[in-house]
Amino acid sequence: MIRPLLAATCLALAACTPRPATDPGQPVPATDTPRPTAAVEGRATYLERIAPPPDARLSVQLVDAQLADTPAAVIASQEFTGLQGPPYAFSLAYDPAKLRPNGRYGLHAGLRDAQGKLWFVTDTRVPVTPGASTPVEFRMVRAGGDPVPPNGSPWDQAKARGIVFRGIGTEPGWLVEVGAGATPALHAELDYGERKIDVARLERITDGYRGKAADQTAVSLTTRREPCSDGMSDTEYPASATLVVGDRTYRGCGRFLTE
Repeated sequence: MIRPLLAATCLALAACTPRPATDPGQPVPATDTPRPTAAVEGRATYLERIAPPPDARLSVQLVDAQLADTPAAVIASQEFTGLQGPPYAFSLAYDPAKLRPNGRYGLHAGLRDAQGKLWFVTDTRVPVTPGASTPVEFRMVRAGGDPVPPNGSPWDQAKARGIVFRGIGTEPGWLVEVGAGATPALHAELDYGERKIDVARLERITDGYRGKAADQTAVSLTTRREPCSDGMSDTEYPASATLVVGDRTYRGCGRFLTE
């Protein structure tokens, strides 16, 4: 895991470095050195139902975790501008000559406004294998701002975080949350929290969503507007939910939190 001080310093330097003009949504090289010949493809998102600030910038860095205390830790740093909304697709260019045979690499990202204020950030190192063909997908978390209300039910807290749909189930206990937007993100905690799944970009289907986790596990969520009981209490929910993760199916109930 990248040490917090190093991660914050790296992003601060990236935010202050002058950038040449480029097409909206395209990564901007941090310097005028010759163009690298390789890139890490990825998508960054967040669950909250919050539009990006005007003139937002997404900084993405490739970091060697084993060199965290040295100037050589940051392998590459690029920035996106002209952002429309999550998820944010990016192509992080890097110089393969800077990689070490036994290096351990990860991504760190932050979303800032025009004044440099950090809105969203990765709270841990996102593992990545340079040269892999599969895009890296990850979720950022709020950096400061208004906290989730300490009181209220988990449903109220999820609504305050911008969640559109929340579902739960029992035997084994599980939950799922879906964010807003045309291609929202999904977060699920399965088997009493022992397994966590994140999908950065969902596709809408009839009565639900589908997509793939970072490890390419297929995930789908089907919702139906019908009375539903969780079987453990007298609570009745306005929707049923069926979550399929790989070859496992989880059935339960849920609510549309924007209604």
